[in-house]
Amino acid sequence: MTRQAAALALALAVGLSTGAAAQAPSAAAPPEDPGLIAYLRQRAHDALDTTRYTAANTPDGAMTVVYLTGPNWCGSGGCRLLVLDRVGGTYRSIGEIGVARAPVRLLERQSHGRRDLAVQVAGGGIVEGYEAAVPFDGRRYASNPTVAPSARIEDAPGETLIRADEPGRPLVPAPDKP
Repeated sequence: MTRQAAALALALAVGLSTGAAAQAPSAAAPPEDPGLIAYLRQRAHDALDTTRYTAANTPDGAMTVVYLTGPNWCGSGGCRLLVLDRVGGTYRSIGEIGVARAPVRLLERQSHGRRDLAVQVAGGGIVEGYEAAVPFDGRRYASNPTVAPSARIEDAPGETLIRADEPGRPLVPAPDKP
């Protein structure tokens, strides 16, 4: 075996044994979507070069959640989570959770016809972290998982949309912009 082939085999074996295969994007991660990228670029304004995002569609495709990270989006309590509906080729906000930590889950329980979201709550003065359900009020998802109507939950059934170990994609300026 050549030295190069041995190095490749070793790297592959180490990657598999350390869980590198588990680092793949979540199954709900949408492909690059020009409409979503345009929406996020507009939202990020001057923070394009420091913004990373992780996006996931709900299984029915009705909703997209976007976890924004970077200095403009994160504080001691977590980062910003956008909850979006797709309207044609554009997106419309139906919620913005200001202090969220991944993992982000879609719960089985519903509020006003939409499934609740779950986020981790920690930091920002909260010593022992916990998971909180974030309900929909008929128009928007609650903005703060630390106060009502959001509520602490344990072992609620649901599925993970965004894992805590996902690094996110860089959000960069459009090619025709400086």
